[in-house]
Amino acid sequence: MSLLNKTKCLLLAAAITLSFVGCAGDPATGTSSTPSDSEEGTHRAPYVSAEPTDVVYEDNDHLFDYKTEKWDGPKGYVIVIPSGNTDARETAKLLKDYYKKLDVDLSIVTDKKAAVEKEILIGKTNRDESDKDIAEADINVSVQGKKLVFDGGHNVTVDSAVNKFIRLAPKAGEAVTFKLTTDFVSALSGDFAGYEYVWGNEFEGLGLQSTDFDSVNKMLGSDIVEVSTSEEVVDVDDGRLKMHAISYFNNDKETVRYRIPMTTSSIYHMNYVYGYAEIRARVPYSTGVFPSWWTQSEGELGDRKCYDYMLEIDIYEIFRTYQKTPNLIQWFSEEWDYNSRYEPDLEPGVSRGIATYMVGENPYVYEMKPSPTLNYEYHIYGFEWTPTEMKMYVDGECHVTYDITKNIYTKHPDMSGYHDPQYFNFNNHLFHPTVSTACRSIDTAPESLPGCHYVDYIRLYQKPGVGKVYTAD
Repeated sequence: MSLLNKTKCLLLAAAITLSFVGCAGDPATGTSSTPSDSEEGTHRAPYVSAEPTDVVYEDNDHLFDYKTEKWDGPKGYVIVIPSGNTDARETAKLLKDYYKKLDVDLSIVTDKKAAVEKEILIGKTNRDESDKDIAEADINVSVQGKKLVFDGGHNVTVDSAVNKFIRLAPKAGEAVTFKLTTDFVSALSGDFAGYEYVWGNEFEGLGLQSTDFDSVNKMLGSDIVEVSTSEEVVDVDDGRLKMHAISYFNNDKETVRYRIPMTTSSIYHMNYVYGYAEIRARVPYSTGVFPSWWTQSEGELGDRKCYDYMLEIDIYEIFRTYQKTPNLIQWFSEEWDYNSRYEPDLEPGVSRGIATYMVGENPYVYEMKPSPTLNYEYHIYGFEWTPTEMKMYVDGECHVTYDITKNIYTKHPDMSGYHDPQYFNFNNHLFHPTVSTACRSIDTAPESLPGCHYVDYIRLYQKPGVGKVYTAD
């Protein structure tokens, strides 16, 4: 991405003169400091370059305090994980791979091995240095004597600690240490009591993690709107999945004016039935920009029963400024030919999508609170799916409920697709006459670009005995 596009992602329009109180970092200067190679002290994580001093708003969501310390490793060390903890082993492999790039090959052993002086401890090992009582949401990376210790209250937070450490790229002979509290919880409460964490991605690594997601071509481009997997439009960095819609010139194809990311999808890695899914995301509510979080039911993982149609669940699609819109859509195949069965006046043999926008008394759209900083704010978006209902949430507030025990559609009385396994998709598309005429074209609002759709995490919770998770592993 060009410097101009990167800067626009971090700044509000020049006309906005207020500062945003809730952002981390230094709102007065909008800068972040970076450590020297061997300097010790407290720093801000160096994920973005310092911006000009007239910055009005800066997305500092990814910043945290850390120290750079001298350390005897990694040469001659061994990585120790709790015995029987397969998640910890996968996390340990990340650290092993990182140090291998520094020409140090470390072995991974369990804590059944006798302790030695030079160890890297991952999670709740039986070693005295590991904190067995650390709170679930907490992370603590420390140097204790000669040992480098990664403490976390859950496998998810331990993994986050290791990934953050790797992102900070300490050199041989040094370690970065930090202590912080995350927002992770493994068991929900209140209206969601009984839900337990079963799958997710904190997007703490570097690059799109193929163990959970792939880039697939779900929403097509055109000669003007180019769909791409380039890191300038889709990447995992700063602890977030980043999807950018940008102005773009292609030297090899001069008709191209825009570049957008392919769909980030769990189609090949995770499908599920029932549960509460939640993301924390920064969504562009901008004219011409079309971000979305949605599911589909035609994956190959799990036991699919309905083949008359593929179900699409749009947890949100952004069609208008300040409005979040959910949809339920049945996509009938050309072979099934919905038109010849129910709409004989229409062209036969065409894939047909039948959508419902509102069921019951709740309005189907959710009106976000108007704010000049909305495109930079992180909000919690949720989707609850049970054997009887589908519900959509914003910041814990349910704004629409679909009763899936009753036939929603008037002509095809079948709801079996609402119980087939689903997989997750993320997009950051554009409205343009060559790809979609649903809303005002991006050509009329070039100031909307770059459109920045960031996902901080995705977490899936289920109640014991209700629903399933299907993975490719």
